Amino acid sequence: MEYIVGIDFCRDFTQLCIYNPTNNSADAVHLSSDKQSTRIRSALTYSLEQKEWMVYSVLHDMKPGLKVVDNLYDLALNDESVMIGDEEYTPDAVLSRFISRLFFSLNRDARPEDIIGVTVTVADINRNLYKNIASALELAGIPKERYRICDHIESFMYYVVMQNKDIWINDVGLFDFGEEGLKFFVLHFGRKQQPLAVVAESTDFSDTVRYSMLKETDDIRLKYAFESVCGIMLHKQTVSAIYATGDGFEGSWSDEILKKISTGRRIFRGQNLYVKAAAYTAHLFFEGGSENYLVIGEEDLKCSMALRAVSGGELQEIPFGQVGQKYTEAGGKVDIILDDTNEIDFMIRNALKKDTFCAIMTLEALPVRKNKTNRVSVEVRFPSRNEAVVTVRDTGFGNIRKTDYRIWEQVINL
Repeated sequence: MEYIVGIDFCRDFTQLCIYNPTNNSADAVHLSSDKQSTRIRSALTYSLEQKEWMVYSVLHDMKPGLKVVDNLYDLALNDESVMIGDEEYTPDAVLSRFISRLFFSLNRDARPEDIIGVTVTVADINRNLYKNIASALELAGIPKERYRICDHIESFMYYVVMQNKDIWINDVGLFDFGEEGLKFFVLHFGRKQQPLAVVAESTDFSDTVRYSMLKETDDIRLKYAFESVCGIMLHKQTVSAIYATGDGFEGSWSDEILKKISTGRRIFRGQNLYVKAAAYTAHLFFEGGSENYLVIGEEDLKCSMALRAVSGGELQEIPFGQVGQKYTEAGGKVDIILDDTNEIDFMIRNALKKDTFCAIMTLEALPVRKNKTNRVSVEVRFPSRNEAVVTVRDTGFGNIRKTDYRIWEQVINL
């Protein structure tokens, strides 16, 4: 039997799903004897006497001779090894044993080669976390070409496009309420081009709706704060569906408000959203279909930017940022020669609107020359996904024209 697997790896718990092609669903895998819960603690136990790893149980916490490693997520996040007795275990080595345990839950006879593809989703990705999860998967027998690691929002975007199209006929909203507070995400869809663009934007309300409010005896303040957020984010917005997830939505405190905002919209609430999203993401990437979507996360550029110049007698574009590229990795520097102009043209293309506009930067006080002796350096950096900062420096032209050290800077809104 072959499997398409999704894993939601969190600090406190982990969930597992498999993609079911029969009805295009993501089915939960129960990882413990408690069939009412699909969560297990992100932990392992080591037997000092038998010198072997075991599945964690709450009974292990107080039992002598057992070492509980209950911070697998933080070990991977911080790239920290753990000492057990006289032996040191790297975070990827410990995590690989945990992942093997998850695969064992699929089927006792399941082998790594039976897994067509696996997606691991986490709340946020940093370099250490990505490196250790990737290494752990490979140690568990899953080669690089059969796994994908992404954050919650990227997997959520693939989840949405796998649903019926009436769900995402307009924008789609997501409330995520965990220990760090409330965040709201909205997905926009660029349906005028192929591949279809999906753009995520986020707003942080963690100062307004705090997890600590759940502990208050009276939930009126929490309800008022959440209802205010809903009013701000949904006022006159064309949102066709709203998802609510995170432990903060446990209980009934939000029932009335979610019902109120459901008029004309579909509402979904649950705690297994991201693991299902991981399974759908794995299906699209390892069984085909991901190429039909251009997923643009909250740190990705939603516009491309290029400098327009003539080279070899032909009009060309020098790219500084591409749609879908991390804004922190975009930008660059180039030297150009201006002839009979003191203007620089940038072509901006929007992934959602499929339109193009030209942003013109005028270098005031730079003399307009026809002899191609105006040479400048153009540097572009992106402080955010929504703006580019262009810095132009006069570099002179050797012995023909000395530089006057002029610097121009302009912010271009994308």
